[in-house]
Amino acid sequence: MMMEKSNYNFKPLPGYEHFEATTQIIIAEILLRELPFEIIDADNNLISVQHNNKEYIIHEGTISDANSLIAFWISNDKWMTRQFLQRKGIQQAKGILLKPGYDSKVLDAIKLPAVVKPADTDHGIAVSTNIQSREEQIAAIDNAFNFSEKVIVEEFCPGQEYRFLVIDYVVRAIAWREPANVSGDGESSIQQLVNEKNKGRGVDYTHPLLKINIDEEVIRHLNAQSMTPETILKEGEKVFLRKNSNLSTGGDSIDVTDEIPEFYKNVAVEAAKAAGLKIAGIDIIIRDMEGPASNENYIVVELNAPAMLSMHDYPYIGKNRHVEKYVLDSILNSK
Repeated sequence: MMMEKSNYNFKPLPGYEHFEATTQIIIAEILLRELPFEIIDADNNLISVQHNNKEYIIHEGTISDANSLIAFWISNDKWMTRQFLQRKGIQQAKGILLKPGYDSKVLDAIKLPAVVKPADTDHGIAVSTNIQSREEQIAAIDNAFNFSEKVIVEEFCPGQEYRFLVIDYVVRAIAWREPANVSGDGESSIQQLVNEKNKGRGVDYTHPLLKINIDEEVIRHLNAQSMTPETILKEGEKVFLRKNSNLSTGGDSIDVTDEIPEFYKNVAVEAAKAAGLKIAGIDIIIRDMEGPASNENYIVVELNAPAMLSMHDYPYIGKNRHVEKYVLDSILNSK
């Protein structure tokens, strides 16, 4: 995959800086179309817009009448999602559902390495991947039960994870999220490189990309590579600062819309259709991008009805896909 220089240039929308970036992007499109709108609850990113004598309520930029309540409900429960994907023959990791008081013998059904996740959280909360031992697995399950009454254990699937944004059953953007990282210039320490990269990033979702925080996890990750925040990196030397690729922990979004084979775009559309989602972020792991596009080479990880738009409009690398146009059209055509 070609790595070009970052062109990240997000500027908060004047007067609306306190909204999440995805909501700012939708408000900007509403202003562009000169549609009357009202802020109902700024703290909850809740607005309404008027079009053709009808009112449309929009929460967090994408939650609206475009998705039915049942579709939203299906996608909100990862185990429910699995059943709807299975009905349509869409590939996913082998998995089991645990409830409190489960018999540990059932874990034998899932080969290690494994993934553990709560059935109904988002933002990667309490998700553990690539678990190598039963001891680690039990600890991850116990942690996941702190956040949900139901926990899913799945077989781990190696590969790259991509976010497909599907609007009205058309893929409008695809992002690859890379874990927090820095690249050396031969002079600067890792800490200095992080400080430089953090310019223009935020500390919350009012920005598409979030600051890299050098916390215990990052230090542990660096120590495992015989490095510290004071280590000076050689010119062009790239170092990953943590394993997870969440944007909330300083990851980079990289636009790959034009590089992904049509086969996987069709998978994303079928996954959205399986749950009836008109607006959806579909997470797909592709095992080997160089290998032939086939059912053996991917799994669908989950469906997200609240779909973050800002990663597609303001990627760290790649072009602005202006997805808000399609999203607002979908919402305004929902009644």
